[in-house]
Amino acid sequence: MNNYSFHNLITKNSNNSSNNNINLKLNEEKLHELLHNFCHIKVNNEIVINYKYFKIINTFIDKNYILNYLIFIMENTLIKYEKFIVHLNVEKLTLLEIEKNRDFIMSMSSILKDKFPDKLDACIVYEVSFVFKQIYNILSIFIDKITLKKIQFQE
Repeated sequence: MNNYSFHNLITKNSNNSSNNNINLKLNEEKLHELLHNFCHIKVNNEIVINYKYFKIINTFIDKNYILNYLIFIMENTLIKYEKFIVHLNVEKLTLLEIEKNRDFIMSMSSILKDKFPDKLDACIVYEVSFVFKQIYNILSIFIDKITLKKIQFQE
């Protein structure tokens, strides 16, 4: 039986009084819609992540909450499947945005590496800008060879 639910995720995170994760003006339904647009299971073991929605939710949701949501989606996928495929849409991602969210990106990368080793089957990146490709080329020296082979760029 699936132990994970969106309600449990919200309850778990909103009970932390020291951390106001959700702007009180935002109702649970709208939050769910935005988070779903940001990251959801497309079909089978395929997870979609849309940067443009991260940009929206990042303004009023704590980054730890967002990380927990990503983990929640991946754990739910791994209940039925051994590995997952990520479809990453980086439309509108700029160098300034990368720098602004550097800590979040590093945390996410570290968590994924530690919590989900060898679970990534493929990462297909869409809407890649020239700047993103240049940054990727520089950072790729820090990515292990096995993971590099799993990353594909789509036009």
